[in-house]
Amino acid sequence: MRAFHRFYQSIKADFLERTRRYSFLITLGVMIYIGYLVVPAADAGVLTVDLGNLRGVYNTAWLGSMTALLSTALLSLPGFYLVKNALSRDRRTRVGQIIAATPLSRATYILGKTLSNFFYLAVIAFLIMVSAGVMQFIRGEVQSFQLEALILPYLVITLPVMLVVSAAAVFFETLPLLRGGFGNLVFFGLWVVILIVSMSGVDFGEHGAIQESVNDLFGASLIGYSMHQAASAAYPERRLDFGVGYTRVEGKIETFHWSGVDWSLQMAAERCLWVGAGLVIAAAAAFTFDRFDPAREKPGKQKQEHSPPTFINRFRGISLPRIRILADKKVPLPPFMRLVLSEIKLLIKGQPWWWYPVAVGLVIAGLSAADYGSLKGIWLVTWIWPVLIWSSSGIRERKYHTGDVVFSTPEPVRRLLPAQWLAGLLFTLLTGAGVGLRLLTLGAFGRFLDWAAATAFISSLALMLGVWTGNSKTFEATYVALWYLGPVSGLAELDFFGITPGAAQAGFPWTAAACTGLFLALSWLGRRREVW
Repeated sequence: MRAFHRFYQSIKADFLERTRRYSFLITLGVMIYIGYLVVPAADAGVLTVDLGNLRGVYNTAWLGSMTALLSTALLSLPGFYLVKNALSRDRRTRVGQIIAATPLSRATYILGKTLSNFFYLAVIAFLIMVSAGVMQFIRGEVQSFQLEALILPYLVITLPVMLVVSAAAVFFETLPLLRGGFGNLVFFGLWVVILIVSMSGVDFGEHGAIQESVNDLFGASLIGYSMHQAASAAYPERRLDFGVGYTRVEGKIETFHWSGVDWSLQMAAERCLWVGAGLVIAAAAAFTFDRFDPAREKPGKQKQEHSPPTFINRFRGISLPRIRILADKKVPLPPFMRLVLSEIKLLIKGQPWWWYPVAVGLVIAGLSAADYGSLKGIWLVTWIWPVLIWSSSGIRERKYHTGDVVFSTPEPVRRLLPAQWLAGLLFTLLTGAGVGLRLLTLGAFGRFLDWAAATAFISSLALMLGVWTGNSKTFEATYVALWYLGPVSGLAELDFFGITPGAAQAGFPWTAAACTGLFLALSWLGRRREVW
C-alpha cells in the first residue's frame, strides 16, 4: 500500500508541476482555437474531413469522430515535444539524485512519468472534445446532443495514441542519442511515416477498411470506412475518396447523415493492442533508464551534470566568446550591433557540424528553384530545419541561471531584449535568404512581402514563448503544430507563411504584423516581470 502511495504521489506531483506553468495555459488556448477552426462554417467552402465534396451534417457523431481523428493526428506531434522533458527536468534540478536514493524502482518511476505525460495530454484532448460539443450548438445544424457519440471516439481512438506518445517521449529521454534535438527530428520522421501508413489503411475495397485497422495507429480506417458506407448509401452514383486535412472546395458542399461508428468488441480489442504497445515502450524505457547513475554517463557529461552546485557551476552556461566580443574594441560595429552579433553566436552555439551543410544546401536549393511551385516545398523544409535553434531564444537566462548577472546590468530590458529579437530576426532572414531572393527574381513581390512578415512573426513568437515559459519545448510544439496546420495542410487562418490561396483573404501579412507587435509587447512585459 505504501508503494502504491509513492507511485500515486509521483504521478500527481509531476502532473501538477506541468499544469501550473504558463505554457499549459498557452497550449490550452491554442487547442481551443484549433477546435474552432476544424469545424468550419457551412458557407466557408472548406472541409477538414471530407469524401470529395461531401461531409456529414454537424451532429454529435460527426463532430465527435471528426475532431477525435484530427486531434489524434495533430496533438500526437506537438504533444510529444510538450511532454519530452520529464526526466531531463529531474536531471537538471538534481531531483533525480534524490529519487535514485529512494526505494522507488526504475519500472515504477518510468511508469509514473509515462502516466503523468498521458494525463497531461488527455486533459488537452478532453478540452478539444468539449470544444467539439460546443461547436455543434454554434454551427446549429443539429440540436439533438448525444454524449456517448462524443465521448466514445476519444476513448477508443485518441487515448491509446496519447499513451503511445507519452511512453515514446519517456523512452527517447532514456537514450542519450535521442534525448536532445536529434531525437526530436527522429520522432518527426517517425510521425510522418506513421501518418502515411495510417491514412493508407483507409481502403474502400470489397472487404473494407476494418481489416486494415490493426496497422492504423490514428484510427483513420475505422472512422473513414464507416463514413464511406453512409456516404455511399446517400450518393451511390458518386466515386468517393476519404480525406483528412484542410481542403478548399469549389462549388456546393453537399451533406449526408452519419450516425457514427458502430463500435464493436473487435474494434476495442484492436485499439487495446496500441495500449499494450505503449506499455511495451514504457517497459523498454525502464530497461534503458540509467536511474540517474553518474557512472553510466559519459565522462565529460558526468562532470558537467553531476558536479556539486557551487557558485561557479551555476554559471557554466555563460559563453566566453560573448564576453570577448563585447570587450573587443577592434570590432568595427556600434556597441548595440556587437551585442546583436554576440546573441547570434550564442543562438547557433553548440550545433552539430552537419547542421550547417544542410542549412546552406537549403539556401542553394531555394536560389535554384525552377518556379514558385517547386519553391513552396523548399520553403516549407527551410523553415522547419532551424526550429531547435529558434526554440532557444529568450530562455538562456533561466536555463543557465545567469539571470541575476544579466539583469543586474544597466537597462537589461531596453538593451538586451531588442538585441535578442534582432538576432533571431537576422538568423531567420539568413536561413531563408534563398527563398526570399528567389521570390524577388521571380517577380513575386507580394509573396516576398509575405516572406518578410513571416520572418518577423517567427522570431517574435520564439522570443515571447521563451521569455514566458523559460523552456524550448513550448515553442517547438507550437511552431510545429502551426507549421503543419497552416503552410503544410493549407489552413489559411494559421498559414503564417502566406502561401495558401486563402491567406490573403484571411488578412495575411497584416495579421502576421499585428501578431508580431503583440508578441513583442508580451515579451517586454515578461522580461520586465523577471527583472522586477
